[in-house]
Amino acid sequence: MNGFRMLAVGLVLGTWFGSEPARGQDKKTEEMKPQDLAKKVAAAREKGLDWLTKNQVKDGYWTKPYTIGVTAMACLAYLSASDEPFTGERGKALVKGLQFLLDNQKDGKFPTQGKVLITWIHGQGFATLALAEAYGRSLRCKVKPDIDTKKIRAVVAQSVKEIAKGQATSGGWWYTPSPKQDEGSTTVFAVQALVSAHNHGIEIDRKVLDKGFEYLKKCQNKDGSFQYVLGDGQSMKGGTAAGVATLALMDKYDFAVMINGYKYLLKFTPAGMSAKHGPHYFPYYGHYFGCMGMYLLGLEYKDDKQFRTNTARYIAETQKELISWQHKDGGWPDKTWRGQQEYPGDAYAVAFATMALFVPEARLSIYSRTPPKLPKE
Repeated sequence: MNGFRMLAVGLVLGTWFGSEPARGQDKKTEEMKPQDLAKKVAAAREKGLDWLTKNQVKDGYWTKPYTIGVTAMACLAYLSASDEPFTGERGKALVKGLQFLLDNQKDGKFPTQGKVLITWIHGQGFATLALAEAYGRSLRCKVKPDIDTKKIRAVVAQSVKEIAKGQATSGGWWYTPSPKQDEGSTTVFAVQALVSAHNHGIEIDRKVLDKGFEYLKKCQNKDGSFQYVLGDGQSMKGGTAAGVATLALMDKYDFAVMINGYKYLLKFTPAGMSAKHGPHYFPYYGHYFGCMGMYLLGLEYKDDKQFRTNTARYIAETQKELISWQHKDGGWPDKTWRGQQEYPGDAYAVAFATMALFVPEARLSIYSRTPPKLPKE
């Protein structure tokens, strides 16, 4: 980042934020030493992975009715946890999950399994992301997975085309393929899947990706939050975190959009993300993308001490929120809004929470603004 931009960042941050703890922070958790928090986070992650391994159905999936979306999330949790994810019992569980995804697609299109909580684009996006990350990791790790990686690549190549077909003329995506409808919090899943595929040498339509980025930018309100649907004026909570995390993956960084989103999230706080706000309640979604967004922002502005402190503190506060919810058996409670009697289940919560706690390990390609270097096949 050039000197002028760094100076601008410093001036803006110095005006907007001091060094005091974010509003809503628990004084008791604030006193926890960094090394103690690190130990608790590490233990929580291990227990979460153990829970997923123990609770996988023999056919390879986790939880009904959202077998595609939740299985993809569980696979991403394993991929987030290790540089060599295809080893041991967890490696077997990961491969079974990936095989389930392969077996339940047709020409790159995954089935629709929900109306609101985990819709077609959620499943399509997460499954594509999981397969793309698994394919990329198979190229770089020593222990290769006992699965057809060429088929994984082929399915991802088909899947990104299906995602492109589902894009609305506005540049966003709706729950199901629609040229006229769009929604900000679902668009992020499509965009991140496209980025991951591109990161791993799989061809995508760059125009589709660029339109997706532009759509999300247009969804931002003046206060830094993001709208639910373009032009509706609403202010999403978790969706704002998702918008920040996704736009951080743009090749050309948009300073104003990212700093305004950062400003909003710091004011809202991880504690605010945990609190119920209205009938719609998706805390795991918000915490996962909050960690991802703040981590990517911290990378971009790593030379600014105050910025680095704020992003690190946000992540630490989120980690404290999540580990305080974990059950003794390693699971997490399903805290999601249960609209229209749709229940995502504990596996959804465990996968999302575990993924969020692993974000700072940065093993997924979407946790970096620089694509990984891939060896020749």
